[in-house]
Amino acid sequence: MQMDSRTWGYGVGGRIVLGFLAAFMFGVAALLFSVPALAGETDRSGDGFIYVTGAIMVGFGLFLTFGLIAIARTRIALEDAIGGTLLDATVPNGHSWLLVPRLRTIRLPVAEIRSVERRQEVTRSFGLSSVRDALSVVTASGERVGLFSTAGTALIRLPLPEIAGAIAAAAGVAVTDDGTVMTKASGLYGEASSSWTERPLDAPAAGKARRAAAVTLQIIVALMSITFIVRACS
Repeated sequence: MQMDSRTWGYGVGGRIVLGFLAAFMFGVAALLFSVPALAGETDRSGDGFIYVTGAIMVGFGLFLTFGLIAIARTRIALEDAIGGTLLDATVPNGHSWLLVPRLRTIRLPVAEIRSVERRQEVTRSFGLSSVRDALSVVTASGERVGLFSTAGTALIRLPLPEIAGAIAAAAGVAVTDDGTVMTKASGLYGEASSSWTERPLDAPAAGKARRAAAVTLQIIVALMSITFIVRACS
């Protein structure tokens, strides 16, 4: 969501959705943890399964809370300052082993930006593929600074083409398309890698990778639909 003509961040709607989902997960977990106590002295053989399921719900709730923190703090702006325009951004920069997000602050004069580059990234996990777009800038000294990444199918995302175009216009350069790559970077919380060492795929391989990602999305949608139907019929 664009906050004003030169400042971008995630919209309030996305924050509300993540907050609601996190609260829902914690609520389900609380309900599951209370089931054994409410059941009294009846058969307790299923208590272990209930507690494990409740713990999993707590884990999902925490993950969604971490995501909410990351998007609430993410901000990209072009600010006028003495000496020229600054790229001022707070963006995700990895996470701890508990998936707690880390963020970094970037303050870079746009006069030092040599190029603004975007690329399409395909990742594979457990045999399933996903695709996202990533944005970075390269300074006059050759340092690459990853800004953010976003999946085209994501409901909560930043307007990458608009942001790339605005930064490029301020720096007086064109946006460069670095093609499609296979990468192991997770892109969690919208992080963009600052190390673009992967070679772009040729056209046939890139098309195959995008089709695999589309099939993965179709599988996920189908599984969600089946789940909703089963729950509605039960």
